[in-house]
Amino acid sequence: ALDTSPSIFFEDRHAVLQLVHDSMKLKASLSLVSKTFHNVMEFYLYEIVMIFRFEYVPILLRILRTTPLGFRKPRGHKCRRLDFYLGIGNIVYADEAWYEGGHTLWGLIPACPNLEILMARVVRSVVGLDYLHLTHKALWKTIVACLSKTLRRIELYGFEIRIDRLEMMLRYLTNLEACRIICARAFDPHLDTYDNEEPKERQFSRARRRIYLEDDWDYSKLSGWFDASTVEEFKAAKEKSQWPPFNSPPPYILPSLHTFRVDRLDLQRLHQFSFPCLRHLDMTVFPDNRLDLCATHTNFPSSVTHLIYGGGRYIQLAHLLQFFPQLRQLTLALEFSDFPASDYGYMAPHVNLEIVELATWDCPIRPQPLIRDILIAVRAEKVPSLQTIKLTPPCEYDPELPWEECEALGIRLEQVIRPKPTFCGMSTQHQG
Repeated sequence: ALDTSPSIFFEDRHAVLQLVHDSMKLKASLSLVSKTFHNVMEFYLYEIVMIFRFEYVPILLRILRTTPLGFRKPRGHKCRRLDFYLGIGNIVYADEAWYEGGHTLWGLIPACPNLEILMARVVRSVVGLDYLHLTHKALWKTIVACLSKTLRRIELYGFEIRIDRLEMMLRYLTNLEACRIICARAFDPHLDTYDNEEPKERQFSRARRRIYLEDDWDYSKLSGWFDASTVEEFKAAKEKSQWPPFNSPPPYILPSLHTFRVDRLDLQRLHQFSFPCLRHLDMTVFPDNRLDLCATHTNFPSSVTHLIYGGGRYIQLAHLLQFFPQLRQLTLALEFSDFPASDYGYMAPHVNLEIVELATWDCPIRPQPLIRDILIAVRAEKVPSLQTIKLTPPCEYDPELPWEECEALGIRLEQVIRPKPTFCGMSTQHQG
């Protein structure tokens, strides 16, 4: 559960959560044996904290801020991993509470200044739907101010973050090893001002429903969830939080980052960063991004060995292989991309590629054209190490797949039905 090594790219999220749950029960049972056992277990009881219900947040905050008898620091200083899930699995909560203190996760981030892993998924409490809140930029500043020296892994889902703020946050997190940000939003230089104030309201339509969001919390009235002094802290954080001083020019180096997953990645801005150890990259690019232009930049992450790619238009498979010469496993998101037939004539053999996965999440798009393209590369001896073409649809494909042709070429063609998501109500593409 405290792992931040490259192996987390393949971890079974459901299994990890179950292991954490079981270990928490064991620690709690041991702490109840006697006072001596409780004193011994005190350190470990709060090493990992996991929350699924908002009504426990005020109680937990008080516990984490309390210094036990015989200790010099509050319990929160012992917390190394915080998992925070709200609006997940059809567990409802008071949505309006988000605008009171959600921008600091209701004080839990400042209460745990030694966090190494932060996993947070917060969506509105609308059963069966996946609606986001407005997220104040104080959240990103709070993460940086409190955790810039300790954080090694961060995964955020449901907090809409504009790309310019993601960039600002990342440049401080120099110890980061794994980063996953879902719900990133484009920065439009014609409409947006760099690091300006958050919108107080927003309207949009989804599933034929008109959604209206408004951040108009009145701090002059107590909500009943937190005491007056805590509410004042929430208010001060929203009004006065600042980015810490930062004077280094680009490129911003994240020397330990090996896993980077962003659902909307603006390649034109990626060159501001250098990821010398990056191995696992999961990106859905903006349609107008030109990967071929970005790949020529000095800081382009050509060291990637595992790539999940989607969103691009008119990019050939041959180009992807050329840009990532170390690639061993390639996953192509068929629903969000357009892959024309490749011209392999100019391409040198790619000797590292072993697995190509053709993935769909919500509907079974026909993979046959791309399979044919891959087999052309196999016949031309352009991918001599390729062993497997893996199909991962949400349901069974038609049986008209080139099973015999693949077998004759020494390629294993397999179909694996994508499992149901760990959390109900989440966008299915972002479960892994």
